[in-house]
Amino acid sequence: MTCANRPARHGTWAVALAVTALVLTGACDDNDGGGDGGATRTARSSTGSPGATTAGGSPSLSASPAPTATAPSDPGQAEQDIREAWTVLFDPKSSLDQRSDVVEDGDENALMIDNLFRDPSGSKLRAEVTSVSYTSDVYAEVAYDLTREGHRLDPGGPGAAVLQDGGWKVALRTVCALTRHAEDAPEAPSCVVPPSSPALGPASSPASSPAGTGR
Repeated sequence: MTCANRPARHGTWAVALAVTALVLTGACDDNDGGGDGGATRTARSSTGSPGATTAGGSPSLSASPAPTATAPSDPGQAEQDIREAWTVLFDPKSSLDQRSDVVEDGDENALMIDNLFRDPSGSKLRAEVTSVSYTSDVYAEVAYDLTREGHRLDPGGPGAAVLQDGGWKVALRTVCALTRHAEDAPEAPSCVVPPSSPALGPASSPASSPAGTGR
């Protein structure tokens, strides 16, 4: 009886060993490339290099910012010079030579400048610059408050400044427009642009335009 049962026990142990071997083999397969390990490699391979790519495979570049309007190389210094020119022009203590020096083509239009600031009403004009903006490196729009004896005058349009002979000056058209606030200070002939004349740049725009009297 004892000898007859031994083959059966041997067969049972053989089956158990085979099952154990299969379990161990499966565990090794999981560690080598199956299960979570395979998912990890898949995730890594799907993660591209930083930055989007174009259809050709090269990295896409962000759009360049739109260029800003041209301004002087030193806008701060230019604004200081413009404000100073306005101060000299409207300072009751300024001489004709000083005023002419801070106005575009001032020497050629000294008579108009003299008449404007000798006039009973024109001599009382005062201005305070409130802002300066550049449309080119030689031209600026100047907003300013125009008053007479403490009372603000009609707003009109913005004044202007131009770079001439290395310095910032009050645009001629601005001074031409100021003459309408005087009792007897006619515009100079250079303020009037003949209708047949070709289009002129900003600094030579017709002085009779509403722009140039204040803000």
